[in-house]
Amino acid sequence: MNEYSFTIHICLTGRVIRFAACTRTGLRKPQSRLRAWISEDSLMDAPAANPMTTAASDRASDILDKVKSVFALNGFEGTSMQDLAQATQMSVGNFYRYFPSKDAIVTALVKRDLEEIEALFDAVRSAEDPGAMFMTLLRHELETLPFEKAALWSEVQAASYRCPEITALMRTMDETVRSNVVVALVRIHGDDSPEAREIFETRAQLLMALVHGFAQRKYCACETADPAKTAAFAELVLSTLHDTIFASPSKPAK
Repeated sequence: MNEYSFTIHICLTGRVIRFAACTRTGLRKPQSRLRAWISEDSLMDAPAANPMTTAASDRASDILDKVKSVFALNGFEGTSMQDLAQATQMSVGNFYRYFPSKDAIVTALVKRDLEEIEALFDAVRSAEDPGAMFMTLLRHELETLPFEKAALWSEVQAASYRCPEITALMRTMDETVRSNVVVALVRIHGDDSPEAREIFETRAQLLMALVHGFAQRKYCACETADPAKTAAFAELVLSTLHDTIFASPSKPAK
């Protein structure tokens, strides 16, 4: 005759329900009994996981704001987690509680920008004059684009080549912007025909290339750029954006 016992701990809504089972097995007729009870001190055994609080979420957003300049200054590869923790005046261990890796930080930055992009295009779609609103947002983006932001997104683009998760997010962002531009053009021209949408799809690609290219040029020429020439370049880009947005979608007669 042999005897054994075991205990199972199940965490449920912050309490541990302990099931203790003792089984005595004989040669002919097995007998078993099961006892279960809830321990009042179970919270000490297995505390329930708490969702991120509003304060923690705000803290994470504050961290993202502070680390952007570090990435822009040192580059993605040239920045260590210790550099990032120092920029936020946190210990490295505490910093890891919010972001376990640089890839996690970049992922959070891309996701946050996606939310901001959606909000901007919501403003365009709901505006009384969507064309004027679209041009106002584009002008603000080009005229106030800081070097830090241009540098950051160049680094994010580079990071996407080696990290599949960032690659997927960047593709999602690209698709989000493209589809929103098409919807904005439909709203501006009041034409949702398949023919017009085909033209708007092509124009969306051009608009995105112009804005991305402007940001890339600003990043590459940051130390040698003449402010007057940069402003003139921005006006040329804005003029091209304006013509692309407001040109009639009607195809020329063959």
